[in-house]
Amino acid sequence: MRNANPELVSSIKKRTLELLMEKEPAEIGMREIAQKCGVSATAIYHYYRDKDCLFQAISLDCLNEINSVIESAAEKVTQPKEKCLSAIRAFRDWSLKNPRVASLVMEKIKSAVNLPPEETEKYYVCNRTGEKFLELCIEDGSARSENPRLDIGVLVFGLWGCIQSVISRKSEVEYWENSEPFTERFIKIWAENIFVK
Repeated sequence: MRNANPELVSSIKKRTLELLMEKEPAEIGMREIAQKCGVSATAIYHYYRDKDCLFQAISLDCLNEINSVIESAAEKVTQPKEKCLSAIRAFRDWSLKNPRVASLVMEKIKSAVNLPPEETEKYYVCNRTGEKFLELCIEDGSARSENPRLDIGVLVFGLWGCIQSVISRKSEVEYWENSEPFTERFIKIWAENIFVK
């Protein structure tokens, strides 16, 4: 992205997210985005190579928002194990409260590929925060893990599968309006394999 006009970039992302809340990414073209933003498509191409790059920038903003929620939840408790569990539940609760945005970030917006490793790493901000909390648990002896990165990855995407099945009404009907027992069961299964009794 070239030198940015922060207000224009913010407006482009905000208006594009509004479109993404109504339509699937594949249904949206750059001309429609430009029209929604009140600028020319050329103005958007000045900042983003294509619509996927724009969508990925929006996804990264959302991931940073989720990460802030996760960190805030963890700050409210003191013990490493409780920090880890609070972060997990904050991710779950945010996703259930913001199902469309969570679905966009977790599955509908194409992954950023062919980026330098330091750029790709930005998309794993929530995983790295979870990894940090798990490592604190390992240090204080309340958890065991030979590979914290792998264990957090399994947690995030396994829990997302549970959340997504509730959002899309694929879980048992009894969990459509009360998903906590369903998602909490997955968290408990994961925790029993990670935390020391």
